[in-house]
Amino acid sequence: MYVIKPRLVVTMDDQERIIKDGYIGIENGKIVYVGKEKPKEAEEIKELPNKMAIPGFINSHTHVAMTVLRGLKDDVDLVVWLNEYIFPAEAKLKAEDVYYGSLYGMAEMISSGITTLNDMYYFEEKIADAALKAGIRAMLSRGVLDLVSEERSVESELKVTKDFLNYLEKMWSSKPEAKERIFFAYGPHAPYTCSKELLQTIKEESERTGYRIHMHIAETKWEREEIKKRTGLTPVKYLDSIGFLDNSVIGIHVVWVDDEEIKILAKRGVNVVHNPISNMKLASGFSPVQDMLNSGVNVALGTDGPASNNRLDMFREMHVAALIHKGRRLDPKALSAKDVFKMATINGARALGLDDKIGSIEVGKSADIIMIDLERTLQAHPHHDVYSMIVYALDTSAVTDVIVDGKWVYRNKEFTTLEVDKIAQKIEDIRARIIEP
Repeated sequence: MYVIKPRLVVTMDDQERIIKDGYIGIENGKIVYVGKEKPKEAEEIKELPNKMAIPGFINSHTHVAMTVLRGLKDDVDLVVWLNEYIFPAEAKLKAEDVYYGSLYGMAEMISSGITTLNDMYYFEEKIADAALKAGIRAMLSRGVLDLVSEERSVESELKVTKDFLNYLEKMWSSKPEAKERIFFAYGPHAPYTCSKELLQTIKEESERTGYRIHMHIAETKWEREEIKKRTGLTPVKYLDSIGFLDNSVIGIHVVWVDDEEIKILAKRGVNVVHNPISNMKLASGFSPVQDMLNSGVNVALGTDGPASNNRLDMFREMHVAALIHKGRRLDPKALSAKDVFKMATINGARALGLDDKIGSIEVGKSADIIMIDLERTLQAHPHHDVYSMIVYALDTSAVTDVIVDGKWVYRNKEFTTLEVDKIAQKIEDIRARIIEP
């Protein structure tokens, strides 16, 4: 066991303890001690008198490889953005492009304190490889959709999903660290791109295997109207009518829902991921997060992809989430700093079904920990309330160290697993190729 002793430990455990001059004992990648007293069996103690330890952030929805498309087109709505710019560019991407785009995005996440990501994309095998290389934790979904092309079918989409799962199963059996850090989820894209048959097939597979479902739901007004036109029901009511909704579902965005639909989400135990910056940038609207929390819905936080955000920065995401709902509701008490910090940590763990492993600093969980510099960060003085400081004052510059599974992947603001300069050059090469006429 080695022990770290920061000035503050923000645990996010059931008691929400904040421990001054506390000790965190780490052994074989797990947290084996948290407390005020020095553990007797400590083999090594690293004094961190100017640091604050907080749980690693969980980015509960992203498309990490889209770093290669960042800034490709901005200031248009979602439908135009996807159909006229993103989809044509993605058609030029190769598996290797997705690998390097993912590595670069993971470096950005690590430097901002994100230790776990929940991703949906294609060439997802390469994203799994990148996550292992970067040392980050990842839940991965191969995006599937059968209504966008005559070449796609329920059978073809199920096949690529099973192929990806088979790839992960081989990875899990051959690389012990992969079993602890790489997780699988089904990835139906959205109700408007997936047929009823595909959705029901995926639901049956999820019930059979126990894996979660990661899906965009009720993101735009257009989607709500389109699904009503096709089915006579709103997206949430439609999905509920076909038996799709339950605790295994991670619903992304969930912007266009009313009170009745929020009650359905709460009753079914659906997890929701809020993506405030992407939703505002694409003018999709404002998710009724406070109403969902009040109704007992578990709401997590995500950045969405770096082509629609355009950053992978949980500090900025928390800050914006805490502010926009106050302004929208004309209520300064809406979505407190602590509420938002929970969304970025323990709520994210619950959404991914990993709250027995991550999301808080407590005994038995994986040692996924961020170190914040309390001495040289100007915005850290004074700190009357740690949640206020984290959400309203700090940014990524305060992060000095990031630990995943007990291993430093970012130490003294230096990456230990990645050569970022070389990866950046790969990204520039990819950009040059995909923008060619």
